[in-house]
Amino acid sequence: MKFNQKILLCISFLFLTACASTTKNIKADQGLESNQGIVVTKIHSNWDGYNNPLLADLEFIFTQTDGKKKDSKFVLSKADDLKVVALPAGEYKWFRILFGNYYMDLSGGFTIKPNEITYIGDIHSQLDLGMFSMSGESRISNESEQIKNDLEVHFPKLLEKHKFTTKLSTLQQK
Repeated sequence: MKFNQKILLCISFLFLTACASTTKNIKADQGLESNQGIVVTKIHSNWDGYNNPLLADLEFIFTQTDGKKKDSKFVLSKADDLKVVALPAGEYKWFRILFGNYYMDLSGGFTIKPNEITYIGDIHSQLDLGMFSMSGESRISNESEQIKNDLEVHFPKLLEKHKFTTKLSTLQQK
């Protein structure tokens, strides 16, 4: 293999390994590993690009601050998108909102405890997209009663098996 091809291959691997992994909702009957907890949030946004495969995804990227320090992300996939995700227990910090080539840096974070459901609040993101820029506002609201109802409908056994706690995330744009 030529030297230039080897360099290109190495650079490609670096880009692929640097990407944040998309979180997926747990299955209704899925168990947890010993050091996992469940994070719950619902994402609301004026962005409805999830209906158009040609448009960029709206992603909320966060990093575990202890342990593997791996980047993960919540991707808006429908209106009022409920996220119920198993994650390793630990501290997490918000990194950025990503939308195609645009991004806004974030600060704040949340904590996941083992074998517990942690509701971090509903994420509201109102975006203003210009030709060469992105601005907007993001905030957290407490809709814990609605979230408990959603869990009872979509994940009925979770509330029987795991303690539900509300610990609202801090989330600010830098």
